[in-house]
Amino acid sequence: MTTLGALLPAHLGGKLRIGCIGSGRMGGALLSGFAALKLPELSLCAYNRSPEKLEPFKALGVEAMPGVAATAEQADLLLIAVKPYQVAEVLAAARGHIRPGTLVLSIAAGVSLARLAAEVDQGVAVARCMPTTTALVGKGVFAFCFRADAEEWRAPVLALFGQMGVCLELAEGKFTDFSALIGAGPAYVFAMMQGLVQAGITLGFPQDASRRMVGALFAGCAALAEAEAAPLIQLRDDVCSPGGLTIAGVNVLDRAGLSGLIVDAVLAAQKRGREMES
Repeated sequence: MTTLGALLPAHLGGKLRIGCIGSGRMGGALLSGFAALKLPELSLCAYNRSPEKLEPFKALGVEAMPGVAATAEQADLLLIAVKPYQVAEVLAAARGHIRPGTLVLSIAAGVSLARLAAEVDQGVAVARCMPTTTALVGKGVFAFCFRADAEEWRAPVLALFGQMGVCLELAEGKFTDFSALIGAGPAYVFAMMQGLVQAGITLGFPQDASRRMVGALFAGCAALAEAEAAPLIQLRDDVCSPGGLTIAGVNVLDRAGLSGLIVDAVLAAQKRGREMES
């Protein structure tokens, strides 16, 4: 099997240092995911304007950096994991400190490749990634878009992130759609899980037991959906016996328009994403 080191751009000598700006929910999930891989060719450093937020990651082997410039100077791959409105400020602070040949990889929603390229020095490659927080447990879904100058980074980046989940390459114009459907997807799924946990408590199950059962249910359904080629609606109907209790519950969901509500939620997220694009 080809190692990450063998895929890296030649000037890196088989070693990769990732510098992460921001260690919030998403940046933190990626840092934890990278650290869990325990790859000998990979080292990690990070900066957060609130230094105490880096404490959990220092225990994982992430080096805490004193500022944006210092992180940029150390990084072969500079991960921009801040809010979209903070990207310009961060890249301005990094300007002049990012070495040519470095990849700037942004996970900020709505910040285009053109805008990223305009904010970095010549010779610095740029790419975009939209991850899910499930990367924290090695089950992420990642969309990527590489600018032409980042071609040498495509294979190693996809190989690295592929060890933490599923990687897709999308046209940049589909990024907001992906964000609305999959990037925001954990929020929709956890909302459904919470509803079932709440129902379990209402039925008299202890909270911890209800949560364990619901978690196992979703994991099992995901595995079954991946293993079976049958349409999802068929998998649903397979559970419904004539005149049984399941169809009684499904009828309530159908009358409430659950599928339509989920579609509406995704489209509302997409609309907001389009408003944020730049």
